[in-house]
Amino acid sequence: MLKNFQHAKTAFEDKLVRIALKGFMLPTIAALVMLFYADVSIYFKLLLLILIFTIIFITLLSIRQTVTFQLRTSTNLVEAMTSGDYGMRANNKDVKGALADFNELLNTLASRLSEQSLITREKQILLSKITDQIDVAVVAVNDQRHITLMNPAAERLFKQRFEDRQGWPITSLGLQNLVAATQQENLNKVSELEIGDNKRKMYVRTDTFFELGIPHYLIFITDIQHILRDEERMAWQRLLRVLSHEINNSLTPIASIAETLHQLVKTQEDDPEVGSPQLSESMKEGLSVISERAHALNLFIQDYQQLTRVPPPTKSVFKLTPLVQQICQLFDSCHISIPEQDVSLYADRDQLQQVLINVFKNANEANISAGNTASPIHVNWVTSDTTLTIHVTDKGQGIHNTENLFVPFYTTKQHGSGIGLILCRQIILNHGGEFTLANAPQAGARASIQLPLIS
Repeated sequence: MLKNFQHAKTAFEDKLVRIALKGFMLPTIAALVMLFYADVSIYFKLLLLILIFTIIFITLLSIRQTVTFQLRTSTNLVEAMTSGDYGMRANNKDVKGALADFNELLNTLASRLSEQSLITREKQILLSKITDQIDVAVVAVNDQRHITLMNPAAERLFKQRFEDRQGWPITSLGLQNLVAATQQENLNKVSELEIGDNKRKMYVRTDTFFELGIPHYLIFITDIQHILRDEERMAWQRLLRVLSHEINNSLTPIASIAETLHQLVKTQEDDPEVGSPQLSESMKEGLSVISERAHALNLFIQDYQQLTRVPPPTKSVFKLTPLVQQICQLFDSCHISIPEQDVSLYADRDQLQQVLINVFKNANEANISAGNTASPIHVNWVTSDTTLTIHVTDKGQGIHNTENLFVPFYTTKQHGSGIGLILCRQIILNHGGEFTLANAPQAGARASIQLPLIS
C-alpha cells in the first residue's frame, strides 16, 4: 500500500499547475456568466470562449515548463557534483529573488567541492610519490584480507606486481599471520619472514585504518639485512684498518732487521774469523724464516685490505651468455643451460666476471674434494620483469656451517684467505643485487646471484 500511495502522489510541478488552475477558475466562471448574459453574437461568444481557454492553457503550460526546467537544471547540477564533476554552474543571469539565492548557493557549493577535490587529489599525488620513493614496503589489506595496495618497494621485495596481485588474498604474499596478529594488537618488532625461498629478518610494523567504519590493515616491512650487512662490513673495515696499521708497524722493522742480519752473515762468510760456518748457517735459516713469514704476513694484509678497497662499479650494457661461456672455458667440466632469449645487463662486466670466476672456482673445488671430478658445474639463470637470478650448482659435499659463510677470516680451505665470498657479496650488493649460498635441493651447494635488469 505504501508503494501505491507513493505512486499516487502528485508531482511538484503538477501541484503548481493545479494551484494556478484554481486561481483561474473563479474569474473564468465570472467571465463565462457575463458572456452568457451579454447581448452579443453567438459566434463572438464562442470565439471569446476559445480565446479564454487558450490563454489559460498556454499560461499553465508555461508555468509547468518553467518550473520543470529549473528543477531539471538544479537536478543535473547536483547529479554532476555527486559524480565528481564540479565544473557545471547554475545560470543566474536575469534571475532574482529566492531562485537567485538558491542558484548562488549551488554555485558556491560546487566551487567549494571543486576546491576540496583538487586539494584531495594533490594530497593523494603527494602521498603516492612518497610511498613510491621510500624503501619501506607498504601493503594494505581490507577486512576480507585481500590486497588493496602495494607500493614499488613491496613489489621489489615480493617480486610481484601490484596489478597482478590486486584483490588477491594476503596468503599469496605469506603475510596472513601478520594480519591475524594485527587484529589483536598492532605489531612493532623484528620478525623472520619467508620471502620467496629464503627466510629474511625484517622490521615489521602494522597499523589499522578505517573506510566507511570498516577496519583495514597496513603492513610496513623494512629489510634490515642490508643495514645489518653494512654495519657488519663497516665494523670489519675499522678492524682491518687497525690490524693493518699495527701489523705494518711490525713488518717494517722485521724486514729491516732481516736485511741487516743478511749483511752480517755475508760479512762472516767473507771473513771466517768473525764467526763459525755452523753459526752462519743457523742464522741463514732463521733469517730465511723471518723473511718468509714477513712476506707472507704482508700478502695476508694485502688480501684483506681488498675488503675496504672495492671500487664502485663502472657499469655498461653487455650480454650475459658470452661472458658465462668465456668463464666456462677456464674449467674442465661446465654445463650451461642457456635460455632461448639472451639477457642484457647494465653492470660492471669486470667485477661480475670476477664474481663468477670465484663462484665457478669454488664449485669446481667442491666437486674435486668430493671425488666427483667428472661431475660438471651446472649454470642456469631465470628472469622476471625486473630481476635476473644466476644459479651455479656443484655436486660437492654441501655446506656444513652456513653461519660462518660470510665471516671474514673464516675458511675451510687449507690455503684459503676467507675473503672470496665476502668480496663477491660486496660486489653484488654494490650493484643493488643479492648474493646467497645454500645447499642444493639434492646434493652439493648452489650459489645464487640476483641482479636488477635494465628497466
